[in-house]
Amino acid sequence: MQYISTRGLRTDKTFGDLIFEGFAEDGGLYVPEAYPKLPLETIASWKSLDYASLAFEVMHLFWPELERRELWTLCRDVFQPQFYPNGRDRISTTEVAPVTWLHDGVGLLELCNGPTLSFDDLSFPFLAKIWERRLGNLPEKLLLVGATTGDMGASCAAAFAKQKNVRIVLLSPKDRMSRFQGAQLYGIKAKNVTNLVVDGTFDHCQDMVSAMLKDKAFAEANNLGASNATLFSRIAVQIVYYFWAYLRAVEQVGDDVVFAVPAGNFGNAFAGLIAQRMGLPILRLIVSTNENDALDAFLRTGTYAPRKSEETIATSSPSTDISRAANFERFLFEILNRNASRVKELMADLEEKGSLTLTPEEFALVRRTRISSGTSNHANRLEIIETMNLEYDTLVDPHTADTLYSGIYLHPVGVPTICLETVHAVKFPKIIRQATGLDVPVPEGFEGVLSQQPINAHPVADDAAAVRQLVQAEGAKL
Repeated sequence: MQYISTRGLRTDKTFGDLIFEGFAEDGGLYVPEAYPKLPLETIASWKSLDYASLAFEVMHLFWPELERRELWTLCRDVFQPQFYPNGRDRISTTEVAPVTWLHDGVGLLELCNGPTLSFDDLSFPFLAKIWERRLGNLPEKLLLVGATTGDMGASCAAAFAKQKNVRIVLLSPKDRMSRFQGAQLYGIKAKNVTNLVVDGTFDHCQDMVSAMLKDKAFAEANNLGASNATLFSRIAVQIVYYFWAYLRAVEQVGDDVVFAVPAGNFGNAFAGLIAQRMGLPILRLIVSTNENDALDAFLRTGTYAPRKSEETIATSSPSTDISRAANFERFLFEILNRNASRVKELMADLEEKGSLTLTPEEFALVRRTRISSGTSNHANRLEIIETMNLEYDTLVDPHTADTLYSGIYLHPVGVPTICLETVHAVKFPKIIRQATGLDVPVPEGFEGVLSQQPINAHPVADDAAAVRQLVQAEGAKL
C-alpha cells in the first residue's frame, strides 16, 4: 500500500517508510492512497478474535509489506491484557480495552488502562517495539520531538526510555496540566528524555514542533521524528479499537453503532472516520469539545476559526485545550473528496487569515459525513462526574465527562453509543473531589507519582529559535 500527501504529493512510501515521519515533503499529512474496503462477512469473522489477533488483521491492511509472521509477533507481544491491568474490574483483567455498559445502550470503551493511564499506551508500545526490532525503513538514530499536555509525553517516554539510539524532546505548556500529569511527566528519570516547559499554550508548543518537522533540512540534519498525532502510524493503531468496540456492541454485524470521541488533535475521531470508510457500520461519530470549541463551530457552520494560541482557554479538561487540531487537514482532505488543491488553498487561508470557510456545496459534504459534535463546560463536567458516581459507582475524568455529556445527550435512541475513555480519573482528582467529595483510588503501582520531584523540567521562553537550538543540542547527543 502506498501513501500520499493531503496536499497532492504522490509518493512511493509504504507504512514502513513513514512510521516516525509526521509531514510529507509538501507540508501535507500522509494518508493511504486508498482505504481497504471490508465486506460485512469479513468483519463478522473477526468477532471471536482477541485484541492482538484483531490488531494483526487491521494492521496488515495498512502494512501488507511486512512479513505476516513478523506483524503477528509484534501485535501479540504488545497487546496482551497483562500490560493493561488498570481497568475498573481488577479481578478479571482479560481484555486490553474493556467496554463497560451504562444505561440505554451507552458504553465506556476503556482505553486508559496501560502503563501511563492514557490511550496513548496503545500506540507508543507498538511503535517502540517496531523500533526495537528494526522493522520497516528506519533511520539509524532518532530524535523524537512532540508537544504534549501531559499524557502523550509520559506515554512516549515510558515506551522509548530504554531504547537504544533514541532521544526524546517534549514541549509542554507551563501550568496547563493537572498535578498528577505534571508529576508523571516531569518526574521522568530516563536520561534520553528532555522536557522543555514552554511559557505559552499547547498550541504554541505544537506550532514550534510542526515548524521543525516541516523544515526537512533541519529534520534530516538532526534525525528528527514525530511523536504527535500527525503520525499516521499512531492513527492506524487507533483504528483497531473501533472494530474491537463495535464487535462487542452488536448482536449482528451490520447493525449500526454510534461513537462519541474527544476532539483533542482530531486523531481519534479521524481513526473512526477511516473505520467507517473501511465498511464499519458507524451511524454517527460525535466529536466532543470543551470551551475551546473551534471544531464544534466548524461542524455546525463550515467556518473553522480556531482561537489564537494566546487566547486558548484554560479549562478543567486541559488535555483538550487545543485550538488548532493537528489532524484537521486530513479530515478536510477526506470530506472534500480528496481534492488536494482545494485543501492546499484552505490551509493557506487558515495560515494567512487565521480561519477558513467552506462553500455551501462543500459544507453539504461535511453534513453527509455523519459526523456531528457537541460541546460542554465546567458545570456540565461536574454534572456528569457526579452522575456517574451516584448511578454507577464509578469515577471518570473530565475529558471522559465531556465525551459522555455529548454522547448521552446526542445519541439516537436504540442505537448503541460507545464513548471513548482516554484518560484515567486518577489524573484529575481536584475536579472529581469537587463533583463528588471523593478521592480517586490510586491504581496499584502509581502510589508514588505525586511525591515525585520535577527533576526533568526545563523552563524555556516561548521562543521558537531558542527551542530549536535546544532541540539541535539534544540531537547532537545521539
